[in-house]
Amino acid sequence: MPIDRNGPVTRGTRENLIRGLRARPITQEAAVAALAQAGRFAELLANTYEAEIAEGEVGIGGSGRASDAAILGDRPPTALLYGRIQSGKTAAMILTAALALDNHFRIIVVLTADNVVLVQQTADRFRALDGPRVFSAGRDETYEWEGQEDEIRQDIADDGLVFVCPKNAFHLPRVINFLQQIEASLYPALIFDDEADAATPDTTQAARASGRPNAPLYPSTIYRRVIENIRPGEEGQSVNEVFPHSLYVQVTATPYVLLLQRTDARTRPNTTFLLEAGEGYCGGRVFFGEFDPDADAPDAPVVLVPNNEGRALNLRAIPPGLAASIDFFVVAAAAKALADNNTWPTEGYKHLSHPSWNINQHTVVASHIDRHLNELRRLLRAGNNEVIARLASAYEELRRTNPRAPDLVDIAAILPEAIRQAEVIRINSENEVRRYGPRLNFLVGGNILGRGLTIDDLLVTYYVREAQVSQMDTMWQHARMYGYREGLMPYTRAYMPRRVASRFKGIHESEEALRELLRRQSVGENILIRIAPGTRVTRPNALEPSALRVIGPGLDQLFPWYLVESVQTSARIKQVLEGVGVPLEDAARERRPTQIPLTIMMDLIATVPIRGDDPGRWTVDDILALVELYREDYAGNAIVYVRGLQDEPIPARGWSRGRLGGEDIRVVRAASPEVPALALLHYGGSANPRAWYPTLVLPEDSPAYVINAL
Repeated sequence: MPIDRNGPVTRGTRENLIRGLRARPITQEAAVAALAQAGRFAELLANTYEAEIAEGEVGIGGSGRASDAAILGDRPPTALLYGRIQSGKTAAMILTAALALDNHFRIIVVLTADNVVLVQQTADRFRALDGPRVFSAGRDETYEWEGQEDEIRQDIADDGLVFVCPKNAFHLPRVINFLQQIEASLYPALIFDDEADAATPDTTQAARASGRPNAPLYPSTIYRRVIENIRPGEEGQSVNEVFPHSLYVQVTATPYVLLLQRTDARTRPNTTFLLEAGEGYCGGRVFFGEFDPDADAPDAPVVLVPNNEGRALNLRAIPPGLAASIDFFVVAAAAKALADNNTWPTEGYKHLSHPSWNINQHTVVASHIDRHLNELRRLLRAGNNEVIARLASAYEELRRTNPRAPDLVDIAAILPEAIRQAEVIRINSENEVRRYGPRLNFLVGGNILGRGLTIDDLLVTYYVREAQVSQMDTMWQHARMYGYREGLMPYTRAYMPRRVASRFKGIHESEEALRELLRRQSVGENILIRIAPGTRVTRPNALEPSALRVIGPGLDQLFPWYLVESVQTSARIKQVLEGVGVPLEDAARERRPTQIPLTIMMDLIATVPIRGDDPGRWTVDDILALVELYREDYAGNAIVYVRGLQDEPIPARGWSRGRLGGEDIRVVRAASPEVPALALLHYGGSANPRAWYPTLVLPEDSPAYVINAL
């Protein structure tokens, strides 16, 4: 359905973003590009509302009123706005909200992570909306809207209304109560769940699915308050249930836990929009795309620190990696200021240390930084020669990416004042207030730095947080160094152990594969997620274990246990193979691999009959989803390998081990080293086969994948 893309709220909001009314100003070109994407997304939402919620309420000529009629769809729709870390998701939400208000959505609810700093940051930025009043909750037990209920109720129809609220068990019931007081259900609503994978999914899912006698009876609190509330005495008390005619939009850069829900789950998106980053964005490709885990000295911006760096933080002496990161930061920040005619950002440059979730560790790191800065101050007082000798290696590191950097003597000349203005700031649950200094800022924190928080002018990241098995979504959210930092990249570094850098690279590759898959996927198809080595995808408590299938790392072949006979289908498969020149009998293994169109291989996979209760690692949808991940690498063609099935009679319990031997696999991989190949083994002779037994041969060192099978 058509929407108004140039209404008064949209026009005013666009200008506010360009002027930098509530955040850093963006260029005219960036605003046009962001609005174009938001327009496509808003149109998708309006179409979804029209098809699955109600007709005639939103869009051009919409009534702006919600009827009492039941929704048109079988279930309330869930949309996913899938962006990249620090890529402008909040700006996309703001512009989408502006478009929605111009198209007769009257209420916008923005749910954020339970973080006072993030709630304030988000509410401030949404106040760039030109038209509606914006209220926020999250500071204390008082609320901005108290005493204004009647006035607000009257303004909704004309101006619309925006709420920003943390996903917090204290504030959500009060917001729900207020929405009921102002009769919010009378209006079409748009609910943005920012960082939707962080707190909303039901964290009792695994326990309740286990059937244990002591398992929780009801979903977790935040799930009940956001999605659906069935707890006795709280029935219907959720944000989504307050608005029978609404669209629920999940917003995140790490949707793994959402995409691994059952297909009928309320938190499983059934509409996905890929938000593309704008020009100048620096993310996983820039930081880790070319990282070589085996290189002694990787290319910038990655700098390797010793593998035991994290443990060394507890020693009296400052660890060498942390010391090197501080030295580089002060040199790089001063060099950048000199290059900008001795101009510094209003809130200075930033160095971020992420050592651990443990607050006590933050204190240790802050002490190391303070002592190191005091040492630099002492050297500066002793004269330029001492400090220049100390910072020589940091200066050479800078020259790797900035060969025209100012002379180190000139850099040293402005360091006394810069270091005198240095601030060491711990950001955690005990100290969430940020007061940046005008020159050098050293931020030390843990989990609170992992979601949504924007750190402008960040030059150096020191990341030594390691878990035995890292969680992909958690670790990826820690990449606060990503963002629109193209102009800062010559001055930017990420200091981390080799294992950590390798995991970041693996998660980057997983994200790229997932986004490419989602570009091609139809709604409702299986989503296969690649698991980075040394990690797990997400927290297991929010998933139903029996619904998940894992294709383990390093497998040679995927196959069913049982052979299904069908003379008619077998004849059709034979005809297809002969039609593309595949030999059905050839004694020489090396001549069996044959190149065929990828579409033909996928048709063959879909055609071979498989028992519905087959316990093997062959489910047609899963196999096709796996092949789809490699589509670009196939370049249109795939390898098929045909021979006879040598086992007779067929075992009653099927085959728990693959039918291809080591030599078969070697030959297939030689012909198809980078992408999976299909092997088809005929049963009953090639002239008149009674059945075909399929096997997918995986590339050597294939990563693991996980998929929701239900």
